[in-house]
Amino acid sequence: MDEKIFGKIWRRVGIVLVFLCLLLFPAGTLLAENPAPQSGLTLYERLKKDLEKGFVDPIGFHYYFKDGFRTESPGGDLKIKIGGEVRVDGGYIGANETLKSAFTDLTGWKWDLRELELRLSGSFYENWKFLFDTDFANVREIKDIWVSYGKIPYLGNAKFGHTKEPISLEGFMSNADRTFMELALPVEAFYPGRNVGVLCWNTALEERLTWAAGYFLITGSFSDVSNATDYLSNAYGSAASFRVTGLPRYEDDGKDLLHFGFSYSHQFRDETRTDSQLKLRAHPETRLTNDTFVNTGQFYTEAADFFDYEAAMVRGPLSVQGELFQMFTNAESVGDPRFWGAYVYGSYCLTGEHREYDRSKGIFKSVTPREDFHFTTGGWGALEAALRLSYVDLNSRDIQGGTEIDFTAGFNWYLNGNTRVMFNYVHAYAMDRDEPPIDGGRANIFQMRFQFKL
Repeated sequence: MDEKIFGKIWRRVGIVLVFLCLLLFPAGTLLAENPAPQSGLTLYERLKKDLEKGFVDPIGFHYYFKDGFRTESPGGDLKIKIGGEVRVDGGYIGANETLKSAFTDLTGWKWDLRELELRLSGSFYENWKFLFDTDFANVREIKDIWVSYGKIPYLGNAKFGHTKEPISLEGFMSNADRTFMELALPVEAFYPGRNVGVLCWNTALEERLTWAAGYFLITGSFSDVSNATDYLSNAYGSAASFRVTGLPRYEDDGKDLLHFGFSYSHQFRDETRTDSQLKLRAHPETRLTNDTFVNTGQFYTEAADFFDYEAAMVRGPLSVQGELFQMFTNAESVGDPRFWGAYVYGSYCLTGEHREYDRSKGIFKSVTPREDFHFTTGGWGALEAALRLSYVDLNSRDIQGGTEIDFTAGFNWYLNGNTRVMFNYVHAYAMDRDEPPIDGGRANIFQMRFQFKL
């Protein structure tokens, strides 16, 4: 292994170890002060109970551990949580000669530290909230940095900062809550991700209806913390986006529901600036490679309109979800191309749980096991099987970015509310791409992920 890569890996591992030590230090102090066993509880249960109880310092601040290290000021006016997330991927990519010729480093055994996040969140004076989320696995990428204020008459909630645009069911969900390891093809190709702007959202009809709208500068990822201010002064353009969802059916605390949604975004771009060009692409539902089987390359456009139609259903342990995407561009130099894509998937919880739903935002949350995995008590956590079919077409007019169909089979093992092991098999079929020339390219991808979050 290259010495620089080896050193980078151990630096990241060191960050994780230091972080865990900082989180557990108050617990160690507490256990030393309270060594007496509690009747009828296992060592794990006593430890968990003591961590959640925590301690109070002389000033009155309460420190405790519950899904992360937390502290509260006297009276609860200030609440802070330090958490994080680790995702480690590994697997094998096999491909036919067409793809091997186009991407010489595609095949073989690979691994990736997908995310190593440190997250600082909290609230103050009840209605104010904040979040600072940095991913150290991706060149210190700032994922979220925002402040929000709630309970605004009629408007509901307002957020300012670097945050997700309100588009797409799968795109708007948290990475930790998604059923598959990576986004479906069309979601990655069209979803704008995070940008700097103002976002407002609210619910109506007893949380049967949600809406979210915002105006954003197209800045992209803050991949270099020291140069973050440059992204604001050199934005690629701006965008106005909104999303609305409805729940015509919601029964039994979300075990039986029907969801519909619609998103729209209009991007204003400067067609005279080289760095303001539009580029659409998608990985083959894995990040074990940086190669993209479909890619339009950069092209000048004055504006772009994005439409997304979404639907989902939950019937106990069975869940079905799908989305249809369309993008229309105002790019005369390449014939005003139009692109589209769609996906549909189904999942089934073999242990009887169901996908949980957040009615305040119109998105799904992760599966919560009925009982945690435990070596001695016999709990197995939650088991979920899933199948997905996705398609994206990036060919239109003078653009020949290719088309791709992916079939993905997934299996998730939720050991508890914080830990998950994922297995994904992806069969990717790419065709009709000009540069590099790909027609009939096939890949078989076997991948596994370990995920831990606080």
